Amino acid sequence: MIRLLLIFVFGLMVSCSHKDISPSPNIKLISESDYFQTIKKNARQQQVYSGLYNAIDMTAAAVNTEVSEAQVDQMARVFIWDEAKYTQEKATADGKLRKEAEFFVSFFTPERKHDDLNKNKTLWKIFLDVDGKRYEGKTTKIKLLTEELQSLYPFHNRFSTPYSIVFPIPMKNIEGANNIKLTITGPVGTSTVDFGKAASN
Repeated sequence: MIRLLLIFVFGLMVSCSHKDISPSPNIKLISESDYFQTIKKNARQQQVYSGLYNAIDMTAAAVNTEVSEAQVDQMARVFIWDEAKYTQEKATADGKLRKEAEFFVSFFTPERKHDDLNKNKTLWKIFLDVDGKRYEGKTTKIKLLTEELQSLYPFHNRFSTPYSIVFPIPMKNIEGANNIKLTITGPVGTSTVDFGKAASN
């Protein structure tokens, strides 16, 4: 999905010259406002305080079927895809959903040295609990400008660090689970966001 995000963001930079051009009329896309509503619906936030200080501020979005399909629609709009390209990218996104579960995480902690989720020797543990089973994920720091990421995830801000966390379980397999919890925990504190069935509705 990171590859798709990079492609999408590049497209945003050239989209202004294509405002009067639409993708193939046979492609039915959700509107941009519906896209942002989809992201909002599938995002969860938790703030953790130590006394009066904000120790952790985490907002995560599940890149589930609904979000993945919405992002493909956004890219189709930006790149003015034809039916063949749109169908191909939909298949690619669907294949990823059948292979792994991805979450976009906007993460803030006041100490810069503690903001190291992607490092091998990070002080944090990150895991996904799904109906009693626990999975550990791989974290990648997303190196895009804040403005670029906000066009995809409007809840992200310049004070937070963007991460992609991928777990070795198909997203398609867990979307109907009653209990889906993403946890980031360490000496600074613990932040858990609960998705459950609400994230796939």
